[in-house]
Amino acid sequence: MTAQNLLEAPLEWPLQIVSIAGGEGVRRRLFSLGLNVGDRIALAGRGILRGPLLIKHLDLGITVAVGRGIAQKIMAEAADERG
Repeated sequence: MTAQNLLEAPLEWPLQIVSIAGGEGVRRRLFSLGLNVGDRIALAGRGILRGPLLIKHLDLGITVAVGRGIAQKIMAEAADERG
């Protein structure tokens, strides 16, 4: 699987964040939510009518909501199952 943004990612598929396309503000916002490059995540849900996406952090066990604009800037690929 090649890197894709979270809007294109399948639900409940283990992913690893490979890059964040955005400025310092986007990176700081994601860092405050516990999301960094290299983290293992899964897309837990999509809001109806273009609402936010729910991202489950597989290492920390937390779930956060991220708007579609920011989700589009998070590039991820299939995570290694060995963890």
